[in-house]
Amino acid sequence: MKKALFTDTLREIKRSVGRYISILAIIALGCGFFSGVKATMPDMIDTADEMFDRQHLMDLKLVSTVGIRSEDVNAVRNSENVESVAAGYSKDVLYYFNDQNCVLKVMSVPKSSSGMNEPMLIEGRMPEKSGECVVEVIMRSPDTFVIGNSITLTSPSRDEQLSDTLATDTYTIVGIVSSPLYIGFQRDPTNVGNGEINSFIMIPEEDFVTEYYTELYVRFDGLDKYDPFSEEYSDAVAELKRPAVEAFHNSVQKRYDKLKTDAENKLSSAEQQLMSLESVLTMSKADLESIYSAASAEYEVGKATYDAMPDKDNAAGFLARAKLTQAEQQLSMLNDLINGGDEARAKYKAKYDQSKADIESGRQQLENIVSLAFYESDRFSFDDYAAFKGDAEKVDAIAKVFPAFFLLIAALVTLTTMTRMIDEQRTQIGTFKALGYSAGQIVSKYLFYAFSASVVGSVAGTIAGLQIFPSIIFDSYKLLYNIPVLNTPFRPLYMIGCMLASLLCTGAAVLYASMMTLRAQPSELMRPKPPASGRRVLLERAGFIWKRLSFLMKVTIRNLLRYKKRFFMTVFGVAGCTALIITGFGLKHSISSIVDNQFGDVLLYDATVLLNADDNEESAQLFDGLNSFNEITSSMLFAGLSANASGDGPTQSVNLIVPKQPELLDSFINLQTLSDTETTLSDDSVIITEKLSMVLGLSEGDTIRLTPVDGASAEVRIGAVVKNYAMHYIYISPSYYESSFGSEPLYKSAHIFINRNDDEGFTKRIVSDERFLGIRYKDAISKNFLESVKSLDSITLLLIVCAGMLAVIVLYDLANINITERVRELATIKVLGFFDSETSAYIYRENIISTVTGIFLGLGLGRLLHYFVVITSEVDVVLFDRSMIWWADVFGILLTIGFAASVNIVLHFKLKKIDMVESLKSIE
Repeated sequence: MKKALFTDTLREIKRSVGRYISILAIIALGCGFFSGVKATMPDMIDTADEMFDRQHLMDLKLVSTVGIRSEDVNAVRNSENVESVAAGYSKDVLYYFNDQNCVLKVMSVPKSSSGMNEPMLIEGRMPEKSGECVVEVIMRSPDTFVIGNSITLTSPSRDEQLSDTLATDTYTIVGIVSSPLYIGFQRDPTNVGNGEINSFIMIPEEDFVTEYYTELYVRFDGLDKYDPFSEEYSDAVAELKRPAVEAFHNSVQKRYDKLKTDAENKLSSAEQQLMSLESVLTMSKADLESIYSAASAEYEVGKATYDAMPDKDNAAGFLARAKLTQAEQQLSMLNDLINGGDEARAKYKAKYDQSKADIESGRQQLENIVSLAFYESDRFSFDDYAAFKGDAEKVDAIAKVFPAFFLLIAALVTLTTMTRMIDEQRTQIGTFKALGYSAGQIVSKYLFYAFSASVVGSVAGTIAGLQIFPSIIFDSYKLLYNIPVLNTPFRPLYMIGCMLASLLCTGAAVLYASMMTLRAQPSELMRPKPPASGRRVLLERAGFIWKRLSFLMKVTIRNLLRYKKRFFMTVFGVAGCTALIITGFGLKHSISSIVDNQFGDVLLYDATVLLNADDNEESAQLFDGLNSFNEITSSMLFAGLSANASGDGPTQSVNLIVPKQPELLDSFINLQTLSDTETTLSDDSVIITEKLSMVLGLSEGDTIRLTPVDGASAEVRIGAVVKNYAMHYIYISPSYYESSFGSEPLYKSAHIFINRNDDEGFTKRIVSDERFLGIRYKDAISKNFLESVKSLDSITLLLIVCAGMLAVIVLYDLANINITERVRELATIKVLGFFDSETSAYIYRENIISTVTGIFLGLGLGRLLHYFVVITSEVDVVLFDRSMIWWADVFGILLTIGFAASVNIVLHFKLKKIDMVESLKSIE
């Protein structure tokens, strides 16, 4: 580019800074939105990956029913492919707080030397002595989990003392942590309390007083090169774990065999001694003397044989010595009984009684040796782990749709702007051509104009978008995932990609806009461009309508249809704005309505009471006692179990509900099918909830495999699918449960309806009664859930702000172009006597018609976009309301009108500044 042309280009940017900024802003908005949303998925994955590496998350967890000892740990440590191992303790306990009850998982703080599953300290400090703990704070955590508070734990069973496991039952909270073991809010299955762990706490390892570790964690070599969420990583773990698992099984099996053998030998020895005592205590003195003589002779022979042995330290010598010792003991006993009289008999009678007691103890010990079983789990054993990447990919899918609005409109705005700019500068272009400048040199001016705006806009937009959008979007996922802070690194490839895309769009727009102009001769370009020929619009053919329009309205319609490109640009820009606003408010309703739908329409009961029962006979008595409270108007006894459910594909954690009286179930839970009909529980099938049916790809008539905690699997038939909006539930009758699983469930929970006049007094009496483990009110659960979804307001705000910026940029830019290219026309009507308000109204009418048309188009587009976003962003454990709420349309219309009105107000002052004399001068 020659120096004069370059100088002219810089001056052009300065003269038309508003036009330049409009191109820059729309490109910045489009690039920022695209790069930010697109970067959310890799940011989420990379943040999780970095957290796993920093905190040394395990690759494999090993557990046995007989615990873990140091020799088992060493066996795994010395096996192939193992990078590091760490053993730990855990215990599920109960905790009462604020008249409520919950289940906590108590874990030992990992040793710093092991470097495995290190907790992330969010606030406070780590425990330094006995009686101190750190806690995690999530949606389900007790609200008493505050640094400085003390918590008192209780045993989950009346037959078990907490002191058998923990050194103390009272702990002071000194810090708040998160653990890489729990990326989401799913916790280990438990058979304590209601079967759901609310939260975990960590205490010093020394506070566990048990002899056995409860779990062993393993990390393998060579896995750093894999994406931790990929199939390659999962396959590598499956291959590398084989030696470690084999070593663990062999070590535990050896210890188990020895434990069982020792118990059997002890029992056998005690039984032999008992038989010997029982035999001699019944003999006469003569018989004892006869046996003594024979035993003495046998002893002398044995002693002579032993003395003659040349090597007494081998196995034969050891055996001979053991027989001599046994013979000596027998001779001593016989001698005592022969010479000691009644006193000796009393002494050996006491030994006889002790032997009987030892036998009973040995038999009990043998019975207490549980059957040996092994359990292993990896990261993918938790549904939250696999779901995390799935949800990140859903955001990535959304990134393919939303930015399309901005990129498309950016290209159209650039095309319109540059077309107008080139038309305005026909004379200059003709002059440059006459002076010998080539078409390439001339077009380089406009390419530089557009490219510089594209480069600055794409760089600024990408830098801002990479920081702002992922953080805002990720805030909404804190409802499900326990990752405190999202890393948002700068991604140069995203910036380069956005820059190239924007350069392509603006470059193509410039070339297209300048193509016809640059083909013309200089003499033609240096003359004013002749106005377009007037044409009749289609509406003129409808005479019954046209003749009823005022003159100004006819002019407005002709102007709109004469400048079709600008009209449709405005319509598309406004439609995109309206659609984004409707989507934002619609998404907010779809998510927040979960609370009303789930806790209002589906769950009908008022509260759930946990019974402190160890068997069903006791639970029936406690249930009768519960019904003696006057505040309770109705109740239903049920068993609530945690289970895994699967079809032919993925596995989902579910709440398995077994009502003691199935005929009462529909009075406490609304069992409404997808066709809005009522259903009841039968004795040959189960009822599953809608989202579980969708996730597993199952429907009525199919079979589903259920695996309760600490139970065997069974396949059951699906009898109906019912509406449900949060979590997965499966309802099964007692008879079908027993026939499927071969055992009766423990009924230790009760849904109740209560007279709400004295909640506080009723709650205190329930909690203070040792027969009950606590009470949970449905309203409190729904309130907590509602609080957790408030973070999604940031998504709504994000969409509204972006939509508003889109509308303002498009409307202002196009309206500004409209005024610029029609300045002589506007000056003319001002000369004819139009007041400023009338002149503004002359332009406003066109803007209003374009805006209204765009709003109506945006209403339909918004519904399609809302549905796509809802089904794409929906997570596995909730079902969003996919219908559009009416007030989302209202807000979309009002806010779009507001944005358009603000642009019109700004344009009013621009119209007032039009110089009638200067504008009417001939450009020649």
